[in-house]
Amino acid sequence: MSGEDAIGLDDVDDSMVIKLKAKGGDIYEIDAKSAASSKLITTALEDKDGIGDYIELKYIESAIVEKVVEFLAYHSTVPPKDIPKPLPTPDIAAHVGEWDAKFADVDQDTMFQVLLAANFMDIPPLLNLMCAKVASLMKEKTPEEIRKVFNIRAEYTPEEEEHVRKEYSDLLE
Repeated sequence: MSGEDAIGLDDVDDSMVIKLKAKGGDIYEIDAKSAASSKLITTALEDKDGIGDYIELKYIESAIVEKVVEFLAYHSTVPPKDIPKPLPTPDIAAHVGEWDAKFADVDQDTMFQVLLAANFMDIPPLLNLMCAKVASLMKEKTPEEIRKVFNIRAEYTPEEEEHVRKEYSDLLE
C-alpha cells in the first residue's frame, strides 16, 4: 500500500468499527471516535498494511482489552479531567471524578496490567489515571506501609536503612 493509500482517523467517520484482537484471541470492537485517544491505534490505521482485519494486541489479556475499550468509549463523550501532579491527597475520586475513580478501583494485578496496556497502546489519559491510582495508594504512607501495600520485600536491614536516612536526611524532608 502506498503512502497515499494510508488512512488515519481523520479519513474515517466516527462510526467506523475497529477490531482489536487480545492475547487470548478474543476480538473487541471500538468505534473510530473512541479509538482516537490511542496513538497505537491511530498509527496502525495510518499504516493499514500491518493490521489486516484487526489490530493485534498479542501481549494484552482479554479482560484488560475490555477495560481499555470501556475507558475509551466512555471518554469519547466525556473528556477526562486533568489530574494534578503531584496528587494532593490520597482521595483519588476528588481529583479524577466518580466514574474514573470507580474504573480505577481494581485489584493490584489488574491495575498494573491496565497501566501497562495504556502505556503500550499510548493512551495518555488512561496512563495518567492509573498512575494517579498508584500514587493514591502511596500518598501519605511510610516506606514500610508502601512495602506492605505492594508486597515489596525490604532490601536493607534496619541498620542500613537508618544509615541511608541519616545520610540523605535533607532529601527526605
